[in-house]
Amino acid sequence: MTTASTSAAATVRAVDHCHRPGRHCGSSAIRDLLEFHGLAISEACCFGLGAGLGITYVRTPGTQTPFMVHVRSMGFEEKVFSILDTPFQWSEFADKESASAELYCRLRDHKPALLLTDIYHLPYFNSSTRFPGHAIVAWQLDEQAGQVMVSDTERPGLLAVPLADLQEARFSLLPPFIHKGSLFAPDKIDTGVTPERIRQAIIDNAVALAQGNATSGLAALATWRHDLPIWAAEDNWRWLLRFGYQVIEKRGTGGAGFRAMYAEFLREAELLEPAVAQAQLVELMMYCADAWSALASEMKRGSESEVFPIDALASAISEVERRESGYVNTVLRSLA
Repeated sequence: MTTASTSAAATVRAVDHCHRPGRHCGSSAIRDLLEFHGLAISEACCFGLGAGLGITYVRTPGTQTPFMVHVRSMGFEEKVFSILDTPFQWSEFADKESASAELYCRLRDHKPALLLTDIYHLPYFNSSTRFPGHAIVAWQLDEQAGQVMVSDTERPGLLAVPLADLQEARFSLLPPFIHKGSLFAPDKIDTGVTPERIRQAIIDNAVALAQGNATSGLAALATWRHDLPIWAAEDNWRWLLRFGYQVIEKRGTGGAGFRAMYAEFLREAELLEPAVAQAQLVELMMYCADAWSALASEMKRGSESEVFPIDALASAISEVERRESGYVNTVLRSLA
């Protein structure tokens, strides 16, 4: 529990916070928010309910990372609340000042807020790389100190962020995570987890992977494989490979491009939905996780090499594609 300031005029009374260290920003932040409002579920369950598995291939010419591969689905936050039949809409703003004013209003009313941020502007990251779409929860406004107390993924307790830094962090026009002060601070959440919602979330995620396009879903893997010679021609290809390794294995994924965490969700799902066990989805997902980790390892090795490992990477991407396709097809055959 946070501690209230002795100066009520300068600092808003602290609210109870429900943060526990997690692995992924979005699923841990939403888990915290749900528990504050009375629904206690695991981070893995939260991630699975949001159909969190994704593959997005992004070209951003002229930036430090002209190619990026994201392994989490787009619109994850909306999907969690949608499957839970809970009204959800990001509040977005025309300018930074109005975005800050609304946040302060909600915090003064003792309503914690889910926010999207760019870690570049969050001082505790000390990052030189833009990485928008990072979810945190704002819990308390300290006007006297000029800061907001937030919780963030694996960091224990609350963290102080200066008002100016948080204001900048909440706006980003860098694809694929564009946010303009995105804020969700509900008055209440009244919902629960059911077998039907679990089953639908699993189906929805498989459908999203299957029905993508050249830059999303399973089809994005072919685009990535096709572009490898262009990666190799970049002067900073070693950094691109290192960054790609980090995105898959390190940057809040829980390892293996979120697949290990999703397997945990499937283990929990077996207790409510027998068809998950009958289709051996946990085993198939761990098979996918192994392939993603192997691909990440190739990227890490490549980042330390003198020659761009185009053949090894192409082979590793193809193996990911084969295993993910097997999982998706099994879900659609067994559950849909």
